[in-house]
Amino acid sequence: MRRKILSAILCVGMTASMLTGCGSSTTTSTDTTEETKEETTEEAPAAEEAESTEEVADEPVAEAASGDAVELHYAYWQDTLGDYLNECKANFEAANPGVTVVLEPTAWGEYWTKLETAATGGAVADVFQMNGPNVGKYASAGVIVPIDDMLASSDLDLKNYPEAMNNLYTVDGQQYGIAIDYDTIGLWYNKELFDAAGVEYPSEDWTWDDMVAAAEKLTDEANGVYGIAAGYNDQGCFYNTVPLTGGYILNDDKSASGFSLPETKEGIKIWVDLIDKGLSPTQASLTENADYVQFMSGKIAMMFAGDWYAATFVQDEEFAKKCDVQYLPKINGKRTSVIHGKANCISASSKNQEIAWKWVEYLASKEANEILGKSGAAIPSYTGCAELYFEQYPNYNMGIFADEAENMSYPYPASKTSAEWGDIMFNQLVSAYSQEISVDEACDNIAAEMDALLASE
Repeated sequence: MRRKILSAILCVGMTASMLTGCGSSTTTSTDTTEETKEETTEEAPAAEEAESTEEVADEPVAEAASGDAVELHYAYWQDTLGDYLNECKANFEAANPGVTVVLEPTAWGEYWTKLETAATGGAVADVFQMNGPNVGKYASAGVIVPIDDMLASSDLDLKNYPEAMNNLYTVDGQQYGIAIDYDTIGLWYNKELFDAAGVEYPSEDWTWDDMVAAAEKLTDEANGVYGIAAGYNDQGCFYNTVPLTGGYILNDDKSASGFSLPETKEGIKIWVDLIDKGLSPTQASLTENADYVQFMSGKIAMMFAGDWYAATFVQDEEFAKKCDVQYLPKINGKRTSVIHGKANCISASSKNQEIAWKWVEYLASKEANEILGKSGAAIPSYTGCAELYFEQYPNYNMGIFADEAENMSYPYPASKTSAEWGDIMFNQLVSAYSQEISVDEACDNIAAEMDALLASE
């Protein structure tokens, strides 16, 4: 019976599970984070680095000390994390004889389906990556364990991580994960297309109207070039504009949505208008060929996207020279970015939870965060390590992402039923972006169903 109940809980919201892909280099136009890193709960990262003695890998775990061989399985989705994780694995295994960390990468588009299947069958990896929209679901289903007692006996200090990230992975007052990274959103642009059109590059002072004016000049219908990508993307796009038009996705106490508000509708409609004006590929086109793919192929001049895309862009040596990133444009005199990030969680079904915690503890250490930063795969969550990441991309204006996180960000909208209302939001708004229904109708439909779900939490 428990398995049937668990299966029912986890089966809900699989579309939403695939929306936040922060950190995923295979993100589609429907990633909310990515890679969603993502990603995005955004408040300022902790400004001061607390003292901590976090060389946890130097303390062998009890199970390994007995001489018994132990395999610890770790599941993750971001392929650019490979070098970082292999180095962490080597360090951890050297400090813990008898322990073998088995890395289990899965492509972003398959990760949540695989995780749901494993959870239903009780065969989840000992430790696995989690994102904001799904933590409430997996915590309430008992798939992951709270780590408060483990933290209490550890040298780890949560003050070393962005408060927004800590809050995102807290469910009913209990901590379920420690952030791996954090991410914000910037305006990436193709310098070659700007030069060809004689358009000045985006500046820190750009407004939304400036961006639209540039998109009009950059759009070249005859050659299939569009000024901007404006398809459905919550974390990457409208989560950043809705607050600036005076709306909100979820209210502060998570009791109601803001989709019925005219201001929220406006923050979404400005994206649909770009498609209507022919300044962006259609929703169907962006579904078939992801925005970043078209961006890298020279068919899109600008796109809102997270910092994690830098790791993908530099893999193409020629394209890497053509792009850069700038702050998001202002709306009504203000700018903001939603913040998100991945976390490591421990499986309730793990038979090696003490070792699993030691692995999570090591990945949260300053040492491991420094390795992550130097790998260039993601912005490390540990305070003071972000610069190591930015140094890997000296040709890009990467500092904007940290500035946004510290000074102009807001938390990624999430609640216990995020996966469920995320499905609703996706289905309704994709129809609006595809001109099948109006934005007003889509938002009203979302509000009615989302509010009912929030009332049930």
